[in-house]
Formats: sequence, C-alpha cells, structure tokens
Amino acid sequence: MSKFKLDKFQEEAIKASRNNNSIIVSAPTGAGKTLIAEYIIEDCIKNNKGVIYTAPIKALSNQKFRDFSKKYPKKTGILTGDVSINRNAPILIMTTEIFRNAILVNPEEFTHREWIIFDEIHYLDDVERGTVWEETIILLPKQMKILALSATIPNIDQFAGWLRKIHSFPLKSIIEGVRPVPLHFCFQSNNEIFYNFEKLKKSNLLRKTLGTHSYQEKYAFSKPNKTKSLLQGIDDLNGYPCVYFAFSRKKCENLAQETGQFNFLNKDERIKITKIFNDLLDKFNIFSSPHVDFLEPLIKRGIAYHHAGLLPTLKEIIERLFTTGLIKLIFTTETFALGINMPAKTVIFDSLSKFYGRYHSYLKTRDFYQMAGRAGRRGLDKEGFVVSRVNPSHVDILSLEKIIYGKYEPIQSQLNSCYATILNLYKIMGEKIYDIYPKSFHCYQDKGWKRKEVLSLLKRKISLLKDFGYIEGTEITQKAQLAAKVYSFELAIGELFEAGFLDSLNEEDLFVFVVALVYEPRKSDKKPKLTKRTKALRGKIDKFIKNIHHQERHFRVYPLSKKFFFYLSEICRMWYAGASFPKINQHCSIDEGEIVRYFRMAVQVLREISTSDTINDSLKGKISNCLKKINRDVVDAEKQLRQAI
Repeated sequence: MSKFKLDKFQEEAIKASRNNNSIIVSAPTGAGKTLIAEYIIEDCIKNNKGVIYTAPIKALSNQKFRDFSKKYPKKTGILTGDVSINRNAPILIMTTEIFRNAILVNPEEFTHREWIIFDEIHYLDDVERGTVWEETIILLPKQMKILALSATIPNIDQFAGWLRKIHSFPLKSIIEGVRPVPLHFCFQSNNEIFYNFEKLKKSNLLRKTLGTHSYQEKYAFSKPNKTKSLLQGIDDLNGYPCVYFAFSRKKCENLAQETGQFNFLNKDERIKITKIFNDLLDKFNIFSSPHVDFLEPLIKRGIAYHHAGLLPTLKEIIERLFTTGLIKLIFTTETFALGINMPAKTVIFDSLSKFYGRYHSYLKTRDFYQMAGRAGRRGLDKEGFVVSRVNPSHVDILSLEKIIYGKYEPIQSQLNSCYATILNLYKIMGEKIYDIYPKSFHCYQDKGWKRKEVLSLLKRKISLLKDFGYIEGTEITQKAQLAAKVYSFELAIGELFEAGFLDSLNEEDLFVFVVALVYEPRKSDKKPKLTKRTKALRGKIDKFIKNIHHQERHFRVYPLSKKFFFYLSEICRMWYAGASFPKINQHCSIDEGEIVRYFRMAVQVLREISTSDTINDSLKGKISNCLKKINRDVVDAEKQLRQAI
C-alpha cells in the first residue's frame, strides 16, 4: 500500500485498530499519520463497514474527497453543508459540524458506520469551534470507534482518560516524537542569515527582554531584512520549493509582487507551467479575475500566492500547480498548513506573531509547528529547513526560544454549546439535559468555579429559550424546531419566522437577508451604499436583533447573537438577476473568494431552513426557486468538486 516501510508507531496503531481498539495518535506533521487512517479505511471496505472522515475546514474535506475518490473510486462520498455527493458511500467525508448536527438529529443514520476519523483533533482547543468536537465525541453513536489524529497533544493521557470515562471502547494512545525528516532552524535578522539559534544568540541582536528605552534606541537602526538576502540564503541551502507564511492576504500579495523580479524557472519549465495553468483555467472555466491577471506573470516565474480571498477554483489551481514542483515559492496564510498536503523543502515565517481573533500575540508553539511541519518531504529530503524572519525591535530572545523550543500547549476544553445544540438535546432529554455536562471534557479537566460557570451559562441559555418561547413545559415549540436546524443563527431565524417576516420576503430579498445574516465584515471592508429597498429591509431586521440582544444581556448570555451586515446586498441582487461573476466583482471591493464563501454559506442556510417541517410550502417553494438562481457557476461547490475527480 505504501512505498515507505511502516514505522513502529504506524504498525502499532494498525494492529490496535484490528484488535478493536479506538486510537489516539500524536505524531509530528509529516510523520505519516494519514497512512493509519488509510489502513482503517481499507479494512472497513473489506469488512463491509462504513467509515466517517471528519476535517475541521471545507478545504481539507474537499481535498480528502479528491484524494480518496482517486484511491477508492465510487466508494467515497462527501457531506459538508453546501455539497452532498454519494452520501451513502462506505467512506463519507464530513466537516465536524455537519457530523455533530447529524448525530444529534438522526444517529440511526450511522448504524453501519464502524469508525470515525478525527483529523486535527487538537481543534477541540479552538475558542470559536472547539465545542463542536467535544459535543461530537460526547454524542458519538455507541458502535463507533475513534481514530484521533494530531501533531500536538501534550496532555494525551488526560484526553485519553476522558474518553475512557465516557465511552466503553478499549482505547490505545500512541505517541511518536521523532520526525522522519528532521527540521533545521535558521533565522534572518539584521539582514544576515543565521544557520542556528546559538549563533543568533551570540550575535547579541536580540535582548532577553523588551521594553527599555535603551533597547529601543539600540535597535532602532538595525538593518531591515531584505527579501533578496533571504532568497539567496534559501538558494545556498538548496531549499526550494518553499512555503512562505504571512499572516495577512495583502502581505502575501505584496511579497509575491516584490519577488516577481526574480525568476525561478528555466525556459522549458516556463513553457510547461504556462500550459498547465492555461489548461486548468479552461477546465475550471475561469476567464476573468483580478487575481488571475496578477498571478499569471508570477506563475511563469515559479511564484504564487494562496489565501481565502481567491476564488475556490483558483485556489485549487494553485494547489495543483504547487504539486507539479514548478512553483518554487508560494506565499500563503496559515490555513495552508491545516492538513492540506502541500509539503516543501523549506518553510519561511514572515513574522512570529499573529492576530488570534481577540488579541495579537506571539505564535503558540503548537501553531508554529503546525506550519513548520510542511518543511521536509518524506522520501525526497534528508532534512527540512524552517527560516524565521526576526525583527530585533519586535521579538526578544526568550519569546523566540519559547516559540521554537518550548512545550506544546495542552488541549483545553472550549465547551460553549450553541442554542441549536441545546434545543436538539432538550428535544431528546428535556430537563435531563444537565446530565450531559458531567460527560464533558470541561468537567473532566476543570474543578470548582469553572464547572459552576459553564453549568450556570447553560441554565441561563435555557431560561432565555423558555422566556422567548422556544421551550414550553418539557417540549420544544414549533419555532424551536426551525431554530434547531440553523446553527449559529438560531434566534434571528426563529424570531423573524414567528413574526411572519420570512414568509413576507420575496425570493430576491430572501437571498439578501440570508447573506446579510452569514456575512462577517473584515476591518478593511468598505461599507457600500445601500438602495432604499435594502435600507428598509435592514431597518425591519435591526428591531428584532436589538430585542434579541436586550434579552441576551438580561440573561447574561455572551457572546451576543450575530448582527446582520448588508455589505454584499447590492451584488446579491445582481447575482440573483443573473449577472456574471466578473460583472458583480467589478461592483464590489470585497475579495472574490469572500463573496463566493458567503454565497455558499447562504446556500447552506437556505437548505437547512427548507428541511424544516415548520415552514410552509410557499416558503419552501421560494427557497427552491432562489437556490436555482444563486447556486450556479463559481458558487456551485458541488460542480467544482465533480470537476476535480
């Protein structure tokens, strides 16, 4: 099955799976964890058993679907909310959210599934979405065994202890600390390349601590790190292909443009990559895009960039070009590190700090190695190189040492169930819903006041739901049946439905409404001018949201339900009317990849609403007609995936 001889930890894991054990595997990125998953998948196929493969992001789900579809033709399906292909196949790829939602509503659907594979299980620690992983594990159907994969579980014994407490399956923990391709750490500081950490320390370019006036004065005139010097250093290491991580889309584009003066390809390579690029543009039907125009001359020099602002189809083209080996230098944001199989010889960090949603901070050791792990290709490289660009006025030596040589941060529970999860559980359990908490990782990890805090929040949410009329007695009400379908947007949909607002919308306004509901503006987004029609729609909705927020504050439920943002409203109307994507893109300053993402999210929410028995046939008909008009061309995620296999 593999061109590599199995490592001891792989053999141990495969043997454990065949002895009916669930398994947690903690091994460095690039060590070969996916191979264990593939053995389990093949065993399931041989034994006529089904397997679920969950991934944290759609891009990774899509890639796994493409990979497994090639390996196991006609035996692979995918279910991600905006895509449903071959959902009864033996191998079913799902995002963790969709699997959690499905087992809450209809666990019987999975009776023939014997295994669930959690890729990137450390996502349980994610502040915004970690609760989904925890809920999924608690609610797991009894017959299913777990394969949990991660590069970084320092508290694996604690995690395993929790699993053993709440599930009856035998469980094996397997830890592999050695990376098959060792990493070599280098640094660029003061426009010099330092080939090890000790030499950087001895250079005295970095102080032990930050903040003194003398420090600021001393390093105010340090030489800037020039890209030309960096690329020369990579060349000296024979370090291409190279993945360069920068933590903003704009920075990725600017760096790509800056390096556009260099050429990494010879004449034959240039001809070859130009043909592949043009063929892929034809295949995916991309005729016009600002990013294509910007990327084309760079790609002919072996340079590219990749971030969430690109069209999904264009991101896939870039990924395919990178796998040819003809892209020598790719600038990308951190999502590229999340399991997407794009190994390189060298990884570069533009900075060692990033924005963590609510605050700006140094990189966590875990996140650093998630990205650094892309360096060093097994079977191709003897070692991988990780180069950090260090600005003496921004990084001190102790922080740098902690990032690179510190211990991985332990996985912490982020349990914070949303209204839809609570409503679905209440439907099954009634007031016994509080019996769920003792089964949580949060309860297992924390003591005293933290437990009381989480239980108190759950009680306040249930009190709010009762006050709003979602729960009456021991039953959930009609509007709750609908709200329980739309995770993250429950109260807005429930209240607007009850008021007859959803029924009053025509198909076009329905699309505008749902896109405004899912849209989350970035700091750089410019507020567009709205038509009178859209302003009137916004005015009506704002009254409902203000009331919801008032009640949430009263019950001390935070974070507050999401606001509506009408940034994409006018291009929604153009798209609904049949305008081409290049046409609507000209009327909007928001990245084209963002537009597609939110249109696809709207498709998913509209589908979720339409599956509810609560809504009438008239609204179902409107949703059906709306979907036919909006789920087309680049927005049609299923079409893109079918093209890819």
